[in-house]
Amino acid sequence: MTTDRLLPRALPHEVGVDPRGVHDLLDGLARRHITMHSLMLVRHGKVVAEGTWAPHRPEHAPLVYSLSKTFCSAAVGLAVADGAFSYDDLLVDLFADVVDAAGPVASRIRVRDCLAMATGHTRDDVFNPRISRLAGRQPWRVALATEPEGVPGATFCYNQFATWTLAEVVRHATGRTVHELLVDRVFTPLGITGTAWDTDPAGRVLGFSGLHVRPEGIARFFQLLLDDGVAAGERLLPVEWVTRHRQRHVETDSWAEPDWAQGYGWQVWHDTRGGYRGDGAFGQFGVVMPAQDAVLVLTASTERMQEVLDEVWASLLPAFDRAPDAGDGLAERLASLRLPTVWGERGATVGLTFENRTNRWRLVDDADGWQLRWVDQYGGDHQLPVGFGEWRTGTMRWSGRTLRVAASGAWVGWGHWVGHVVALDAPHSLLVRLRDDGSGRTEWVGPKPLGADSLYGLAPVD
Repeated sequence: MTTDRLLPRALPHEVGVDPRGVHDLLDGLARRHITMHSLMLVRHGKVVAEGTWAPHRPEHAPLVYSLSKTFCSAAVGLAVADGAFSYDDLLVDLFADVVDAAGPVASRIRVRDCLAMATGHTRDDVFNPRISRLAGRQPWRVALATEPEGVPGATFCYNQFATWTLAEVVRHATGRTVHELLVDRVFTPLGITGTAWDTDPAGRVLGFSGLHVRPEGIARFFQLLLDDGVAAGERLLPVEWVTRHRQRHVETDSWAEPDWAQGYGWQVWHDTRGGYRGDGAFGQFGVVMPAQDAVLVLTASTERMQEVLDEVWASLLPAFDRAPDAGDGLAERLASLRLPTVWGERGATVGLTFENRTNRWRLVDDADGWQLRWVDQYGGDHQLPVGFGEWRTGTMRWSGRTLRVAASGAWVGWGHWVGHVVALDAPHSLLVRLRDDGSGRTEWVGPKPLGADSLYGLAPVD
């Protein structure tokens, strides 16, 4: 399957990038044992390096976690430019039908405070499963009844309530979700397709997380930010929002990681090299480098996000406007990227059944590996092809949910078969361990998902 290109292509040396810098970045990330999923480097509006680690593919649109926040912020800018509300509007005025219990401090929270994560709260505990399940506008009655300990507009606290609120403000004021607004006004003009946005248990778009978008879609959007909101001569994002979103509105110097301690804009972080970025849990990055006229997109599965940026600054930044190295081979290297498959033996022919308290598996050989039938506690009955020494793709389906996956497997010891199941719609994977005593279990590889305890929980709603 091919993916429509949203940006033109160029060779690195044609736009003043030494390919050796990208090689060095790949080497450094591998040396640090960072599990990467995709990389895309854009300079002067042209893609000069792109790659995905198989089984991930350019056409996959994975969950990008809090990178969603920057997109949500842009939707707020569109709504304000349309006159739906203003940056200085108070939440108690926008939610007047449900905030009768709001205290004097909560009553001072403005839209701009939510954009800057400066609602006055000092803990990220306002959004929680109990509140998120409340119907209609009730979550905001509960949340605004909790007085912030700090000062709205001045006290920074990275919290999900702020962005969740922005998404609901847009929906309430315009009758459209932030996703619908972006698809109509930004994504479609840019050619970005195949996006989705997860909702909370009451069906409201999350705003703070939940966006599914292809890596090149991320690159195209962040190139729009670098280009001051203008694409092909057409203004897609309002001047006021573009100007203000990248300004430093609040200090974040209490954060231990250097690139999170440089200040916060409107749902973007400032960095140690004079640029800014949106980012999401486990290594989802959209980095704007104004001095280099460049955008870098990375998706990964790691909790060591500062190390990723450290490697970018150390390896990639010196490559701009440096004489190209005599050797190259970058395109070939990027085309051959892949995650390791399960190492072990092919084993003898099997047709065995395994189970635990909540799952049942049936493992049967086929020509290219195995077929794994997996019946789970959520009503799913999945037939997954599993490759030996290769990745094979499949689909897990439940009522109203679908998750694309890839799997490889091997016998790793006497009577011990392991299947590695990679979610292609989220930055997570797990192992299925089956043993000759008929038992089975699963375990996450790397970081556990946020807000989900199973592959079912990661599956986008159809």
